[in-house]
Amino acid sequence: MKFVNSHYDKIAIVLVLLTLGIVGVISFMEPSDSEKKNKPSGAHSFSIDSVGGEDVLILLKETQLVPGDSIEIRNIGSDEIEKFSVKKVIFSKKSRVTIQSKSQEIYKGRLLNPSSTILAAGWDKSRNPIALDTEKGVKNISFKDIKFIRGEQKLVLNEQIDTIDVGDSKISVYQTKSQFLNDSNRTEKSRWTSSATEGNSSIYDLFTPPIIYLVNGELTTTLPEVPTEEAKEEEFGLTVVSFEKNHYRLKLASWIGKTPYFEDFQTRVSANSDKNVKNRLELNIPYKENENYRPGMPSLIKTNPEDEGKLVQVEFFTVQQVKDPKTGGAKMVGRALVRDFKKGGKPFEINSLMEKVDTGDYKINLKFDIAGEVPSSIELDANEIEKVFNFGSRSYKLLRINKENKNIEIEKRISGKDKITVKTLNF
Repeated sequence: MKFVNSHYDKIAIVLVLLTLGIVGVISFMEPSDSEKKNKPSGAHSFSIDSVGGEDVLILLKETQLVPGDSIEIRNIGSDEIEKFSVKKVIFSKKSRVTIQSKSQEIYKGRLLNPSSTILAAGWDKSRNPIALDTEKGVKNISFKDIKFIRGEQKLVLNEQIDTIDVGDSKISVYQTKSQFLNDSNRTEKSRWTSSATEGNSSIYDLFTPPIIYLVNGELTTTLPEVPTEEAKEEEFGLTVVSFEKNHYRLKLASWIGKTPYFEDFQTRVSANSDKNVKNRLELNIPYKENENYRPGMPSLIKTNPEDEGKLVQVEFFTVQQVKDPKTGGAKMVGRALVRDFKKGGKPFEINSLMEKVDTGDYKINLKFDIAGEVPSSIELDANEIEKVFNFGSRSYKLLRINKENKNIEIEKRISGKDKITVKTLNF
């Protein structure tokens, strides 16, 4: 006792220092608030991080949420519940995902897009496809054909989440029933089930009890099957814009001696000129298209009779003097007999009095217009009976033309379907 009294001050200082040391060690070993918030443990179902300046909620198992789905975060200590909706879903670059198409096909593989894949509002209307490296090679999948994407998701919510304490929170997810992956691995689904243990250790704290429905006055746990609607038949998607005479491309413009010169309505002298190229066509020599045309050159060049690309040949030419009905005087008129190898049939006359040469041909302008496709048009010659032309996965064929009734008959086929539709279009 005497020892304690004589050394009281020293003993007190030692006890104070020892207490401060123990408190310091404990404080040093205890995680900071931010570490508690962001460091996940085995019991945690999510963590919070920052991506591109936005706070994101990272789910610690594969899920298949899409923008618009809901999330609830419950504080374990106070039972306070915060409700959020999913604003964006982020899949990291080169992450592995499972994609289910609207036709129920399932694709598994690694994302090949050059950056993170982000689903935001209207994601299913994006025109850029998802590139997926699968066991069967690279698949390019259109967003409009995707039902959902399953994988490790990072979520941007509609409100700030930086104040949520990860260590004291449980998460519940709400997503459309039709999004559940149709496979046998039930334990991997983010669906409503009872907890596997009394301790409620499920990382998603899913707690919905069995659902009971009232159908026609009776209680049942299953809903009756909804009658499936018959798929609406696609519209024909083709209309006639115009049906008009197709004047011949050549006009007799002049002559030198016994050699005629023809103006070509399909070829301009240059891109900035409104004048057409003139071609000198010698008698009984076939001419073909000049595929290497440049300004200053003819649009038609000589070829041989065996050339399958031959286009036209002048078989006869003469100059006659005729009476001018306007002046009563004499006028010199050039007359040529022309054979068109593409058109076929007998040679026909082109003379210098003709401003436009009518060979009896017609051209048809058609317009494609189908919901979900970009409208386009096509021009056909009336002599192209049985010609097949395509629009997307559809093929059309010109069957016949009735000039008297002013209509045409078109056949339509859709790839992968046996049904053939034939329709008469008026012009």
